[in-house]
Amino acid sequence: MSLNKQVKIILIETTNSGNIGSALRAMKTMGFDNLCLVSPKDFPSENVETMAANARDLIGRIQVTQNLDEALEGIHFVVGTSSRMRKVPWPNEALDKVAATIIMEANIKKNIAIIFGREDRGLTNDELQRCNLHVNIPANPEYPVLNLAMAVQVVCYQLYIESFRELKSSSQDHWDVPMAEANHIQRLIEHFIEVAEQLEVFNKGNPRQIGARIKRMFTRIGLDEMEVNFMRGFLAAVEKKLEDK
Repeated sequence: MSLNKQVKIILIETTNSGNIGSALRAMKTMGFDNLCLVSPKDFPSENVETMAANARDLIGRIQVTQNLDEALEGIHFVVGTSSRMRKVPWPNEALDKVAATIIMEANIKKNIAIIFGREDRGLTNDELQRCNLHVNIPANPEYPVLNLAMAVQVVCYQLYIESFRELKSSSQDHWDVPMAEANHIQRLIEHFIEVAEQLEVFNKGNPRQIGARIKRMFTRIGLDEMEVNFMRGFLAAVEKKLEDK
């Protein structure tokens, strides 16, 4: 298992280019070099090179995308960082447990993305709903503030430490079918909601935020490609029946 190759750090709409350089330095210190920027406000920038210092060699490896869908291509398991609770609770674990979960997912050949939001307002609800689980970094309740690069450093450090601990049993190391990519699961979710609307069992205006709960259900399960394909085929068959009526 090469944790570095399987873990992608994603920064969304970073405003301060210095934070990008500092994040690179933090990542390199902990043995990570896979950074993706989604719609950065100021990149490329000399400030990135200045703040990256001896991690400048990683700048050329940075992936830049226009949206989160592009950033999640090839990703199977998504972790979102969040500092506040949402109306619909999502699986939320302490950082040390999240690190252990990431190691376990990497052991069964999953590619993992860890998403960090904007400096001023973090991740949107829609972005967080793309995640399998959420994590927040415990801090002084009187001043629970972390710079973006600091947050990246803490998460990468925990992964670095966890990678030396005993891994899960070898019985979890093998699966007969490749795990489903995050974007494939997203398309399944959208398909499921479309069919539910056609059947009139789901209303977007539902006050209990059923749409968010459906997304949570599918991202929590951990589907493989065959399971996703089966569900998409099942939904297509339901749609055909509706058309034939």
